Amino acid sequence: MANQLMTNQPAKNDYLRTILSYLSRYRMLALPGIGVMILIAMGQLAGPYILKQIIDVAVPKEDTSLLLGYAFAFVAIVSVTGALSYVGMMLLARLGLSIVTLIKQDIFSHLLKLPASFFDSHPVGELMSRTETDTERVRDMFSNLGANLIVNVLTMLGIFAVTFALVPKLALIMFGVSVTLLAVMIVFFSKIFPMYEKARSLYAGIAAKVAEFVQGIEVLKAYGRTGWAEAQLDAAAKQKVALDVRISLIEYSMMSALNALIGPLFIVALLLLYAPKVLAGTMTLGMILLFVEYGARLLRPIAEIAESLRSMQQARTSLSRIRKLMATEEEPNRGTGKAPSLQHEIRFDHVWFAYNDEDWVLRDLTFTIPKGSFAAIVGASGSGKSTTIGLICGFMHPQKGCIRIDGTPLDEIDIVAWRKKIGLVLQEAYLFPGSVLENTRLYHDEIDEKTVWSAISMVHANEAIDSLSEGLSTNLWERGGNLSSGERQLISFARALTMNPELILLDEATSNVDMATEKRIKESMEVLRKGRTMVVVAHRLSSILKANTIFFLREGRLIAQGSHESLYENLLEYRQLVDQQFPAGKGGRA
Repeated sequence: MANQLMTNQPAKNDYLRTILSYLSRYRMLALPGIGVMILIAMGQLAGPYILKQIIDVAVPKEDTSLLLGYAFAFVAIVSVTGALSYVGMMLLARLGLSIVTLIKQDIFSHLLKLPASFFDSHPVGELMSRTETDTERVRDMFSNLGANLIVNVLTMLGIFAVTFALVPKLALIMFGVSVTLLAVMIVFFSKIFPMYEKARSLYAGIAAKVAEFVQGIEVLKAYGRTGWAEAQLDAAAKQKVALDVRISLIEYSMMSALNALIGPLFIVALLLLYAPKVLAGTMTLGMILLFVEYGARLLRPIAEIAESLRSMQQARTSLSRIRKLMATEEEPNRGTGKAPSLQHEIRFDHVWFAYNDEDWVLRDLTFTIPKGSFAAIVGASGSGKSTTIGLICGFMHPQKGCIRIDGTPLDEIDIVAWRKKIGLVLQEAYLFPGSVLENTRLYHDEIDEKTVWSAISMVHANEAIDSLSEGLSTNLWERGGNLSSGERQLISFARALTMNPELILLDEATSNVDMATEKRIKESMEVLRKGRTMVVVAHRLSSILKANTIFFLREGRLIAQGSHESLYENLLEYRQLVDQQFPAGKGGRA
């Protein structure tokens, strides 16, 4: 799908191009809708003209049949215009829904292509706000707002055209007044546009807080902080309400002044100018009635155009936020780059990495993991162990140095194809709402149930699954809430095995489980590593005693590497870490 919102830089004056690009995709809905709007505008122009003919032609002639004919024509125009309004609104409503669906698809597709680091700095609630609330405002722009704007603009142009044909001087006066009013309103709304942007940002912040507090509700309840959470939301909501009230006061003050002053003043000026001509017989009563009616109908489109411009400014704010999101740079080499090949080794070559500026998490890291080996990464919290795993997955990229796969820089490899070779098990097992079967095979329908069950049995999770009410078909709660943490972790191991990866990455996979589950996980690791390369980050050293090489990190630097026995004998920090976890004198070798 072509991404209509994707730009390298979200240009300030490029909104019309974006709108037209979407309209072109659904021109079979847009063009008939515009055609119907044109007919509606013509109907609104025809009504007053028929009234003029009744007064100027049918009444003076005392022709009842002609009067009834005009009356039926007036009723017919009103009825047809009403029917066309329904048809037009339905067409444009479908247009808006189709376009907003496409926009949401584009946004979600783009989110899937963004680097993992993007989601660390953007709360879920904020992203949901942009995906849902902002797109709904854009939908209004393509449907209701678009319909009103088209009809009102066409009505204005029609009034100018008919009036110019009858009384050019009056048409020029009406045109000048209308342009002046619209210019004032456009300037006015452009001045308060930053207020709309601030209001949308406040709403996104509130949505982000709600998402965070709901996700952490157990912690808030356990520590008695629900009142604090409520106060936080209340303060943010009051700030947004205050801004919304201010915006509304400014808007409605402006609109009320226009409606109260401009309408009556225009009609009074019209009567003062042309009533003497009616009395003198140089202008018919129907003609001045036509102008009064057109004048009243002209002011309504001006007010509605101003209202549409106000709403479209809000839609523009939403579109601006969406475009800014869509302009976020995607991960490099998605579907491009060299095909990955892990035939020899993974090598970190003088790698430096920082999340912020030069606050280095990894410093000049150099080591090699041969294919088929079992490597472990050990160190104190904050030493860069998990960051190392993230770099291997390509979630982040080093600022200095290079990660090489069989000599090829990872930055030059097709990252999507590379990740298909990886089985990743994290400290927190994430399970989706759905069945155990679908969570294990991650919705790969081509993987049959027998393969899934085999993987579950190999990681010793079969007893846990058998105990569930519907076995593999059992639906899991959000984040697998109806399973224990150990059972969730075993399913993560089964998921990794089901995908048959070449490289297994375990990031603190045993830190949140009991001893019995840890034993089963250790046995699962033995199954997983057969014929594969395995890299394990662990605080619990019992899972890495058989590693071929253990890399010991301190403050992002590699200070030692070797087998368990060699590190225990030669590195005091490692020996102390082992002795804390195992009985004295065992040295972790029991």
